[in-house]
Amino acid sequence: MKRTLSNWLLSTFFYALIIGSCFAQNKPPIEEYPYPGYKDLAAKAVWLQEDLHQNNMQYGIVMPRVLLPPEGNNDLSSAHQEDGGNVTGPYLATLSFQYAVTGDHRVKEWANEVFEAIEILERVTGVEGSIARSFNKSNVKQRHEDWFFFPMEWHQSTSMPGYRWIGDPSSDTYANLMYGLAMYYDLVADDNYKQRVQAWVSKVTDRIIENNMRLVDVDGKMTLWGNYSPSLDREKLNSLLPLFQLKVTYHITGNEKYQDKYIELINEYGYADESIMAASFKPPYAPWDTHHFMKGVYMLLRYESDQSLRNKYLAALERFWLKEYPCKNIALQITYNHYVPDQGGFNEVSINQLIDWKGAWRRVDDQNLRKGNGTERVQGTWIEPSYFYLLHYWKARYHSLLTADGKLGKGNPPEWAVPKPDKFKGMVYVPAGEFIMGSNIGDKDESPQRKVYVEAFYIDRFEVTNSQYAKFKKGYKYNTNKVDETVRKEEWMADDKPVVNISWEEAVAYCEWAEKRLPTEAEWEKAARGTDARKYPWGELHDMSFAEPDGIVKTAAWRAGKSIYGAYWMAGGAWEWTADWYKPYEGNAIDSPAYGEKYKVIRGASRFADPSMQRCAHRYYLAPDMKQSGYPVGFRCVISANGKEK
Repeated sequence: MKRTLSNWLLSTFFYALIIGSCFAQNKPPIEEYPYPGYKDLAAKAVWLQEDLHQNNMQYGIVMPRVLLPPEGNNDLSSAHQEDGGNVTGPYLATLSFQYAVTGDHRVKEWANEVFEAIEILERVTGVEGSIARSFNKSNVKQRHEDWFFFPMEWHQSTSMPGYRWIGDPSSDTYANLMYGLAMYYDLVADDNYKQRVQAWVSKVTDRIIENNMRLVDVDGKMTLWGNYSPSLDREKLNSLLPLFQLKVTYHITGNEKYQDKYIELINEYGYADESIMAASFKPPYAPWDTHHFMKGVYMLLRYESDQSLRNKYLAALERFWLKEYPCKNIALQITYNHYVPDQGGFNEVSINQLIDWKGAWRRVDDQNLRKGNGTERVQGTWIEPSYFYLLHYWKARYHSLLTADGKLGKGNPPEWAVPKPDKFKGMVYVPAGEFIMGSNIGDKDESPQRKVYVEAFYIDRFEVTNSQYAKFKKGYKYNTNKVDETVRKEEWMADDKPVVNISWEEAVAYCEWAEKRLPTEAEWEKAARGTDARKYPWGELHDMSFAEPDGIVKTAAWRAGKSIYGAYWMAGGAWEWTADWYKPYEGNAIDSPAYGEKYKVIRGASRFADPSMQRCAHRYYLAPDMKQSGYPVGFRCVISANGKEK
């Protein structure tokens, strides 16, 4: 393929210099996209990869470039931008996906070259486990080192003569490198390279653990964005990222100490619960944090086998999926579709995003350089690498979401993510075993808190909807004409919302028609609470963003606030009927006139209820034939795992 990019770059530089000599500074930036505009996705990938290797790769490090006059105009090798590690990791993942799809030996060689550069990031600092943000081969200071983007200084390496490096790597750098190394280890590396990956991740992760989950530079100071520590206040994203990095290190090395630390952060400090809230929607918007979140969730779901933890990471993913609507980017679409395949996250819109991707971005603009004690302003050219398109093109190909000819594929989700067929379709499995039921700090009828054994069962993932209930009304002999539609507000009657304001008797009739039954109180609470005695189905923190703003959630739309077993909106949507009479728990000595076989227990609480009522342990009651607008009460069904329904 004949290229004229170098001529374009030179003309751009001379144009920038001419403009700079004729006009004052602070001129509007000049933006260019030299990409020729292929609609064929495969051809586009070839062109952008050639562009990246020609203009954004140096010594195996992939980076944005900032070309500064006079140095850099004619020699791309002298241009450098400090944040190389942040692009190198994702590009290593790109090459890994590409190699898994194509088996191209040239791609494997590129991946090995990139990994060897990542090895240098650790060796060049001279401190085991401490990594550089980037490096350059030189014995003398380069002009780009005076560029004001990051305040850190470049150093001459004492461990690798002839190299200069810059420190203060952020959590971004670590996350990106661990992501790339994990995919390289799984999909490309031979035994020799696997051992080298094991050594690298062990040294780097050990240093983080030794410094109380902080990223500490060679000077002993925590880096600017290096706080994973349970002892310090931190963003919730920095609860998810260390879990992902520990999980990757454990996967690669098999060393139990990394799994032990992972579990410690979850059990003692609540990192997994905090991870549910890791995606931030508060201004200022940081798109790079979005991508770190996506990498972390993707890797945790790839390696986690504990369903209760997996469900927390799915809750984080699904919260972000709906919160980001309608601005879903391609990274989110691929990850969401892979792990939640029944929701169609990757579709024709996704393909059009790839087609419309411009890539190969160039920007001629004023740049600030250090000069003595002041600042020098020059016009430089920023050359952005095209790795983002390449990463998601090859990731979609790897997951069979995209075919070689650019059509939608069927996908290859993990077995655990494939929806269950037939009888159990739309239900989630709750295993047999003990769990903590009740509470000693809530209403008196919730006590005593104790362990209760429950046999295995399946429970509806969502509450029964209006459309499902309508089929029952048409096809069952039970007299549902008693339903007073005047108490069912119009906004609650959409097909995809929970059927509410029906009696316990009607709920039982529906369950019998569906060959299912209502859950017992214990089954309902275990499905909501799991085995860790959590307050709310999604964790310890109360967050009404898990319910839709109008108060009655759309059963097939808002998917964030699910339990560890995967049941959605067991709090904050509608109240739910259970099978049990409102009676005291064994050991409860409270004398209540409501106890007995007069009322049935409802659980879950609607959005309109006090937050304390949305706790998993909270109980309330209604008469079996009662239905009223003040209490939007719905239900969900269960099936015993042994199939013996009564």
